[in-house]
Amino acid sequence: MPTIQHSAMRSYGYALFEAAGLPADQSRIVTDHLGDANLTGHDSHGIIRIPGYIRSIAAGSIKPVGNLKIVRETPASVVIDGEGGQGIVICTRAMEMAVERAKQTTFGAVAVHQCSHIGRLGAYPPMAAEQDCIGILLLNGGGRFAAPFGGTSRRLPPNPVSMAVPSQNGPVMMLDITTSMAAGGKVEVYAARGQQVPPGWLIDAEGNEVRDPNPFQAGEIAMLPLGGAAGHKGYGLAMMIDAIAGGLSWAGCSNDKPTRGGSGFIALAIKISSFIDIDEYKKEVQILIDWVKSSRTAPGVKKIYYPGEIEEELRAARSANGIAVEETTWGRIAEAAAEVGVAVPAV
Repeated sequence: MPTIQHSAMRSYGYALFEAAGLPADQSRIVTDHLGDANLTGHDSHGIIRIPGYIRSIAAGSIKPVGNLKIVRETPASVVIDGEGGQGIVICTRAMEMAVERAKQTTFGAVAVHQCSHIGRLGAYPPMAAEQDCIGILLLNGGGRFAAPFGGTSRRLPPNPVSMAVPSQNGPVMMLDITTSMAAGGKVEVYAARGQQVPPGWLIDAEGNEVRDPNPFQAGEIAMLPLGGAAGHKGYGLAMMIDAIAGGLSWAGCSNDKPTRGGSGFIALAIKISSFIDIDEYKKEVQILIDWVKSSRTAPGVKKIYYPGEIEEELRAARSANGIAVEETTWGRIAEAAAEVGVAVPAV
């Protein structure tokens, strides 16, 4: 696999998205988001997305973001029709708006429907945590490929949730999980690497385990809810996120044909100082982190990580050593680059 320095990848991405039709500032937002996903170890949400994004922008099915269309608003909340705009740009603005409202009214909530893929959810709540708010993001999105608990048919999206809080002595504490066993993009990465998926992820129509990623890619089989065969909790969480994010955003809850296409999200921010002095809050979070990390480690485990910490370690390592990219992924990016007239950099 070629190894690419993130700075070179960013320059390449800026050029690609501008050539496809995004304004320069939006090209930077999208590229930096994708590059950061790779740096933090989430390759499924990184530059592997570039070819699809490029072609959709060039074809006009993903649009540059202009003035946001607000369809309902209160001092604390907003509902936005994304009008097919680039999802990473819109979600970045939505979290910024949620924080602005939280600073004025304690709680800020921005719900969005009809935008494109918003990338890695874990990138957004830290924007709130870095401004002394609690950040939360709920999405009833991704392809509807997850089976319900006890079922084998594709019915639910991965319905991810991410949240972040500030800490005292290190990176923000951040959780980013799907309510299915994995994000669909994780299966795509295994397929790109010619590898089988881990056991307990996929089932066929009769409930038999499948390790080959290709039938999943073809839409023929389903993924189990978080927890696998015992995934009633992951399934229940998926249902609740679908009802909240799908319903409040106007996107519509999961169905064969959701009201406005599904894939709606809601960005939430909570002003911490409305409840407790921020320094006192950060102290309490640090007490929690230190207490949990003081546990004895299990055999073979060197360190206990708090949520979000491993991503920051990976960011430091990959920033120094570069990002390894699958040959197939790099080839597909090069093909998309040729379509918009951008030369492939040497790696």
